[in-house]
Amino acid sequence: MVASLQTLPKQILDRILEDCYRQATQSYHPKFYKVHRDFREYAQLCRSLRESAQPFVSRRVVFERYNQTVEGVDKRELSHEEKKAAKRQPPQIKWLTNMQAVVAMDATDAVTEVVISSFDRYPLPDDVLAMLERMEFAKHDWTGVTRLYVNFKADYDLDDKDVLADEDDDDDDDDASEANDAATAAAPIEWIPDDSFAALASYLETAMPNVDTLWMDENRCRRVGPRNAMSGYIADRIDKFRTLDLRFAHMPAFGVKVLPAQLTRLTLSVHSAYDYIDIPRIAAPTLRSLTLASIPLHYLWDRFCSGAAETAASATNTVVFEQLRRLELSFHMPYRSVPIGKTEDDLMWERWRRESGVPHPSDADASPNVGARLKTVSVKERAPRFTQLKTTGRRPHFPRLRHLQLNSYPGRISEILKDMPLAQLRSLDISGDMVSFKGIRLGGMHCLQRSVLACFSDSPFRESAHGNRVLAKALAQGPNVRSLSVSASTEYRIRVPPADRITCTGLRVLSISGQVSYADIPALLRQLPVLECLDLQRARFVKPPPAVRTAEGMAAHMLASDMRPISTSLVKFVPDVLLRNATDDIVFYNILMVIARVPSLRELKMFSFYSTQFFRELLPLFKIHKVLPFVRHLAALDYTD
Repeated sequence: MVASLQTLPKQILDRILEDCYRQATQSYHPKFYKVHRDFREYAQLCRSLRESAQPFVSRRVVFERYNQTVEGVDKRELSHEEKKAAKRQPPQIKWLTNMQAVVAMDATDAVTEVVISSFDRYPLPDDVLAMLERMEFAKHDWTGVTRLYVNFKADYDLDDKDVLADEDDDDDDDDASEANDAATAAAPIEWIPDDSFAALASYLETAMPNVDTLWMDENRCRRVGPRNAMSGYIADRIDKFRTLDLRFAHMPAFGVKVLPAQLTRLTLSVHSAYDYIDIPRIAAPTLRSLTLASIPLHYLWDRFCSGAAETAASATNTVVFEQLRRLELSFHMPYRSVPIGKTEDDLMWERWRRESGVPHPSDADASPNVGARLKTVSVKERAPRFTQLKTTGRRPHFPRLRHLQLNSYPGRISEILKDMPLAQLRSLDISGDMVSFKGIRLGGMHCLQRSVLACFSDSPFRESAHGNRVLAKALAQGPNVRSLSVSASTEYRIRVPPADRITCTGLRVLSISGQVSYADIPALLRQLPVLECLDLQRARFVKPPPAVRTAEGMAAHMLASDMRPISTSLVKFVPDVLLRNATDDIVFYNILMVIARVPSLRELKMFSFYSTQFFRELLPLFKIHKVLPFVRHLAALDYTD
């Protein structure tokens, strides 16, 4: 019996809708009103969905600002001149909101979230305040609201600074257009008075007195400068927040020297590492989740303290994160100028050569008479102060850490892992270049259940053995790992390690992105007795024999091969069919020789046009009696896109 919306238990529907609701907020540029409209439509489909979707309809009040002059037009189909013309038109501002509908349903007591969002230019505090007063927002009871979402991340094509740049560069307009442009350009240069920030902050705090969570995403605005429209609100309410999820172009003025100790979840993301200078010190003991993006490596643990009462005399060399369970760190390296003949990869190889003695593959072809050009380019600064963790400062201690994520680590990852309680981690997510992964040890993680390792490099001189080491270490993390994702950027073949080195025998989900050969997949699957899902991207196809171009030749080849099952647990296979120089017959041969030996397979996920072609080539094999036992289970496969 196939499950339907009417037959699914309410608990499952609730989980599905909750996940959709949460994922929509996590997107780069979320459209909150569209999410509200979607859930309102879900509630009208059937009785089962109505019961599950209706609470989401009244959970959130949305105020979303649009410029109808340009919104709704597919800007991808407009020329550059047409875009500039649309931007010069007088804006027709409209705020989309569901507040009246919530008030009409008498459901204000069910509202826990309020959204203020803009999809035009950066809104002024006075404009936001005028809209809220016009809607009589404060007239109603919003004491149940605990979350405030502020999204002032305007579309880059509609940003004030971009429009002004276009207008300044345009010398072909007539006199009337130049006069209008000059009048338009004069306004954004004016600074917004501090009274505007204070008035908006006071209004929001009075209307929603119980907000303890602020989610904010905003970009640069010329009229705001180093502040943002919510600076006053953040400073006034900083002692009441328990969760801050802030993504800024500029770090705001928090108004305190130490962030309050009641914060349990903190996310700070800025465009520049230099903005971390403006961050108050962070109280470590009460944090349960911490995410820092673009943080400079040498500036890491010195920003934390035991609380506001800590002084230089009372500070110890250890910062204890007593409650922290999730830690996500993304690192930053500033840029420096080098001769135009060099690239970042050249500098990386110079460092690699100094540390390991491996010569650069192009050294033999280098001409001694080639001098550096006068022009320069910007590359990431790899000086020790940016790539080596400072060991003379404070050290962290994580008694309850369970989830660790390290993105774009600039130095050796093994350095920072010394401070991490690897034995108690349940999930580990690491990304970096080949220098970052050098010397990394992933043993001893007895509680690890999920692991993601991504090693990247754009250098054309990639070391062939490095991808082998990354995959071997990933597959040797122990029998408790249930989900593993490995990505290695290399043009060389990555070999599957010997059977005695594969200890992840409890894997249920495996994703590999790299030059692993299809010839090694059977041996790998035989070492993973409970694997249920295999995602194989950028793998190397094996060249098929010429005789397999016909159904009879394919059948003869299968009968002459070892067709014993390679897995009795795999139910889903996701192959990559869009590789360069991969013809249809090569794709068909490699995939068939795997799935024909997996009798438990139920789902094959590939693009629909490939799945149609694949099944068309598979049909003649069903008519050949001798190979029917090997392909019978493929008739019931679900081909998903």
